[in-house]
Amino acid sequence: MLPSILPLLAAAATASAASLWVPTTPQSPRPYALKKGHGIKLPGGNTFPVTGNSSGNAFCILNTNAGGSSTGLGPGLFPHVHKKTYENFYTVKGRVQLWGQNLDTYKANTSIQQTRILGPGDIGAIPYNTIHTFSLLEPDTQLTGVLVPGGFEEFFFHMALLSSSPGAGQNGTLPGAGGFNISELSKWDVYPQLDFVARADAVNGKAGPGNWYDGPNVLPDDMAAPIWVAKNHGPKWLNSEGGRYQIIAPFVTGRQTNGTFSQGTITLSPYVGAEAGRKGAVVKSAVATAFMVEEGQLEVEVDGFEAASLIDGDVVFVPANTPFSYVATAEFTKFMYVTGGGKGLDYELMAQAKSWESAFYPESRSSGVGIGRMVRI
Repeated sequence: MLPSILPLLAAAATASAASLWVPTTPQSPRPYALKKGHGIKLPGGNTFPVTGNSSGNAFCILNTNAGGSSTGLGPGLFPHVHKKTYENFYTVKGRVQLWGQNLDTYKANTSIQQTRILGPGDIGAIPYNTIHTFSLLEPDTQLTGVLVPGGFEEFFFHMALLSSSPGAGQNGTLPGAGGFNISELSKWDVYPQLDFVARADAVNGKAGPGNWYDGPNVLPDDMAAPIWVAKNHGPKWLNSEGGRYQIIAPFVTGRQTNGTFSQGTITLSPYVGAEAGRKGAVVKSAVATAFMVEEGQLEVEVDGFEAASLIDGDVVFVPANTPFSYVATAEFTKFMYVTGGGKGLDYELMAQAKSWESAFYPESRSSGVGIGRMVRI
């Protein structure tokens, strides 16, 4: 009789597990997954798959899908500073030009303004107290913004409410600021710097000091200036634990964010041969974690939920201290990660990794089981 009972028990266990998939961004922290393009939507192509409410104020993720112009007209937004918000600009599709300069050194005339043209996989990190502005350069562009702490999205929500208000750009209001009066912007941690003139002399995608695609992009030890990381030109670490490879490519770590968050990408190999179909090691991070898949296919399983299979553009969020696992179900699976502290998943993986130069993992698996094909995208 026992064999006939086992399928019933398995079915009951499956029925008790909840789905990770939700139709839009939750209003309180919980594990969830969102399909590409889903989340809280605002006019102008802005979508929020993660907010302060959904992440316990750890961070906010904003996807902007919009058209731009390559006519060289300069920034589409007034230059400004945040005093409490760290903002990263990650290009997923198209091209984005970003300008940045530390406010104090700008006023003292002791630094040089920097700009970069960000293509897919490039990032510009804007620490607190940094003047910045940006412009979309192609008709089909996706820009992913990570803002820390969470809650800054409220500014965008209020901008959307006021965007159609009469008189925007007149009587002390700023164009592109939804009709806000200049004096009111500070309550949203937005401080206009209207005397800042964005330079227009970029050559080969950059102007100002530092490497771009012409050399390695080294992460600094502090937040004294904007941070630029071109795709595959930043530091990389190879973790070979558990019979699979993971290449961790950090954009910012706790060192560059005063321990408030980290962001980067992980390129993950699948299990092969006798290990195909194996579950990944269970992770229980002390900080909130989010993934956004860039290529391949990623299966994520959170304690108490059904496994969710994510493809390009899908997002998953896991609150702090929640057990989860992840595994690549396609070769060369890559995803962007954001953690709500300086010692999250990436920190733990890099602690058991070695410095790595290549954008590709080795062909042989560290477990010695099977040979994997190295896919070059």
